[in-house]
Amino acid sequence: MLRSRGRARTLPWIAAVAALAALPTFGCASSRSPRQQPPETQVEGKNEPTHDQRVAHMHYELGVEHLSAGRTPQAISELLESARINPNDEQTQLALAEAYRRSGRMLEAEQHLLRALQLKPDFQQAHLNISALYIQLERYQDAIPHAQHLIDDPTFPFPWRALTNLGWAEFQIGRLDPAAQHLAMALDYKPDYWPARLNLGILEAQRSNRAEAVRQFERVLEAQPGPLAEAEVRYRLAEIRIAMGDRAAAIDQLTKATDLHPSGPWGKRSAEYLKSLQ
Repeated sequence: MLRSRGRARTLPWIAAVAALAALPTFGCASSRSPRQQPPETQVEGKNEPTHDQRVAHMHYELGVEHLSAGRTPQAISELLESARINPNDEQTQLALAEAYRRSGRMLEAEQHLLRALQLKPDFQQAHLNISALYIQLERYQDAIPHAQHLIDDPTFPFPWRALTNLGWAEFQIGRLDPAAQHLAMALDYKPDYWPARLNLGILEAQRSNRAEAVRQFERVLEAQPGPLAEAEVRYRLAEIRIAMGDRAAAIDQLTKATDLHPSGPWGKRSAEYLKSLQ
């Protein structure tokens, strides 16, 4: 990962499924809406769910509602009850993994994602989530096969997301050329997918391809990615401008980054950097 000034660690822009509830930089690849009934209820008169299955699904839906509203402890409680009654539902395992991830309990998140994949080995959502989780944990080698699994799956509807995760993981282990190729492929699929473009810009800056890094970062800004991502881009542009000797342009970028998200990590970092330049 490209380190910012002071070598502070930052999370990459990775693609994952927020389990049935969208997160700012995460995309949903859900095969079943949380409002849908379990598969057993889809054909009238056949495979009617048991009482336990209906109760488990009720707890599942309550858990998802709590998760969507940011009530993570309550979500975990309901989802655990659902899993206790019906331990073989992969969607419940996926939702539990996301709830634990949001709570910072990464070991439990991993365990539930692995359980979801045990129940359904081709579960696309779980493969995408666990690749993202391993990237967050800096277990890049572990992330690669899950991202590659999705890339090799012709039915996966969002290949640019898996390619973004694969490219970032490869970047972290020093495989810069394949990483650049996979991030570029993500943009071939979806040119406006700014997380891939931001990661590609970071990679090009790492390779000292400053003009190309600036081009990628400016394209991210054109996509209007939101204040948190924009603050990061402007900070990184400021680093490049300083390296190119353009102090005034760097100050301008840092000022904008600070104003955009003053309480966020990139806003605070930009404010500190700005003080050192003035």
